[in-house]
Amino acid sequence: MKRVVLAADLGGTNIRVAAIDEQGTIEKRLQRPTHAHEGEASVLRSLFYALGEVYQAFPENRIKGVGVGIAGAIDIEKGIVTQSPNLVEFDGYPLRDKLQASFLKHLAILVDNDANLAAMGEKWKGAGVGVNDLICLTLGTGIGGGIIIRGNLVHGTDGMAGEVGHVTVDPQGPPCNCGNRGCLEALASATAIKREAIEALFTHPESELHQRCRHNPETITAELVYQSAQAGDQICRKIFQDMGRYLGIGIAGLVNIFNPEMVVLGGKVSKSWDMFFSFTQEEVHQRALKIPGTRVKIVPAVCGDDAGLLGAAYLVFHQKKLS
Repeated sequence: MKRVVLAADLGGTNIRVAAIDEQGTIEKRLQRPTHAHEGEASVLRSLFYALGEVYQAFPENRIKGVGVGIAGAIDIEKGIVTQSPNLVEFDGYPLRDKLQASFLKHLAILVDNDANLAAMGEKWKGAGVGVNDLICLTLGTGIGGGIIIRGNLVHGTDGMAGEVGHVTVDPQGPPCNCGNRGCLEALASATAIKREAIEALFTHPESELHQRCRHNPETITAELVYQSAQAGDQICRKIFQDMGRYLGIGIAGLVNIFNPEMVVLGGKVSKSWDMFFSFTQEEVHQRALKIPGTRVKIVPAVCGDDAGLLGAAYLVFHQKKLS
C-alpha cells in the first residue's frame, strides 16, 4: 500500500493542496482561494476545507502526515508562523497546533518556509536530483531562498536562514519592505522590475512598453516588461540586464559563503531567463572565488509550482520526528 502525504502551499491568494506518494507522484490536487482579505479565521477555514477535500479521497491508513509551506519566518520546532509577508494576521500564529486541533490530530504535521520546501522539492524531483549542496532562489513578487547542505535544509537559530532576498547588494539602492535599502529583493524581484518599468515609462513615451500597457502604469507586470523586451524594447531589456547583474552579485556572495554545487532559480521571474541570465552569470564569474565560481552550476528550476508541495511531502516522509 502506497502511503501519501497531504502537502499544502498556503499563499496570499491561493491555497494549493496535493496528495503525494513516496515516489513523488501527485495522486490528487486542488486549488482554492485563500480569502486572506477576510481575516485569519477565513484563511484557516479555507485551508481546512482544502485539506479535508483531499483527505477524504484516501483511506486514513494511507495518509502519512501533513506538510504546509508558507512564506515568511517559521519556528520549525514549534510550528509557529513567526512572521508572514502575505498573511499579516498570522504573525506569531501557532499553525501546527491549529491543524492538530482539527480532524488532522492523529497525523504528523510539518510547517516550514515555502522557499525551503521548494529547494527540497527541486533536490528530490527536479533540477537538483543527486546534488547534496544546493541553493534554490524563488524569484517572484519577493525573493525567497532555501539552502541545502549535505542533503539537509539549513534553518538557522530562528528558522530564518535562507532569507537571501534581504541581502544588501547596493547600499544606496531603493528601500525594501523589510526596512533596509538596496536588498536583492528590492532590485531583482517582480516588484522591482515593475517599479523600474513604471519609472522608465514617464521618460520614454516612445517605448514598446508604453504601447502595451495602454499608457496605464497600473497594468504593468514583470511579464509585460518581459514581453516588451522580447519585442525589442531597449528600455525593458536594460531593466532585465540590471536585474540580472544584481542577481549575480547576490549569487556570487552565496557561492563564496556556501560553495554549493548548484544554484536553482525558480519563480515566475525565472521564466525571463533569456533576458537576464547572461548578465547574472557574468557577475558570478567576476565576483565569486575562482574555484567555487567555476564549479557552480546555475540552472532553471524544473518542478514549477509543484516544488514546494513535493518538498513538503519529502520532509514528512523522511523526517525522523514530527510533532
